[in-house]
Amino acid sequence: MGKRQLGELQPFEFVITLAIAELACTPMQDISIPILYGIVPLLVVFMAHFFITLIGTNSIKFRKIINGKPVIVINEDGIDYVSLKRLNMNVNDLLESIRGQQYFSIEQIKYAIIETNGKLSVLENSEAEEPTCIPVTLIIEGRYMNTNMDFANTSENLIEDFLQRKNVKRQDVLLLTKENDKIFVQPKQGKYFTERLT
Repeated sequence: MGKRQLGELQPFEFVITLAIAELACTPMQDISIPILYGIVPLLVVFMAHFFITLIGTNSIKFRKIINGKPVIVINEDGIDYVSLKRLNMNVNDLLESIRGQQYFSIEQIKYAIIETNGKLSVLENSEAEEPTCIPVTLIIEGRYMNTNMDFANTSENLIEDFLQRKNVKRQDVLLLTKENDKIFVQPKQGKYFTERLT
């Protein structure tokens, strides 16, 4: 499998790694089991990996079946909620991943892709303003984050009034954050928008 780290392995390679560890341990744990019983399965797994890799190198369709394909989770409209659900991810998982890439706002990202090994790749939006502070999350997937209201110096009533003016229902909000006087709203469907409170 080369010199790749564990986090860089494809899903089928990770399964093979676990299987090899289990097969190698069996004859070591019980001295009554002949060592041949461990060597033969290891050789079979090795050959299976070799042929799967060989076929995958020459066939794009087979590679997609075995490895899957990258998924765009942030595009020019913002967070792609359908793609997130397909990956069994939630908004908190995505926000954590982008913070790991040193981005604190969805506006800073033009595209983000979850690779087949689970890592996040980001294309920066060079036109976006950098946040002056960490945006405070107030609504995630239609639910208020009540513990953040005081920290953001706001209330549910003020947020409800804001959403009503924008003709957006709270249940339809995927993400709402507040950064000083700027509100960021990502609907579950459609493009995100921002507005400064005056």
